[in-house]
Amino acid sequence: MPSDIPFSKLKKDLEAHGWSLARIKGSHHYFTGPGRMPISIPVHKGKVKYGYKRQIDKAIRSLNRQEDSSQD
Repeated sequence: MPSDIPFSKLKKDLEAHGWSLARIKGSHHYFTGPGRMPISIPVHKGKVKYGYKRQIDKAIRSLNRQEDSSQD
């Protein structure tokens, strides 16, 4: 099973695809963006469980498919 990954890497991926950090409540970092579903990521000691990386990758792929279909 993959290990935890640095939060800074996930944050850069999200920001590169139009999400921005909206707020932090406790350990949860909430990202939002226009036309994007909100994403909540729990961060502990600067690390994030790998499952959240998969969730973000899935959201980015979904966003890319939407953008591709709107260009047709």
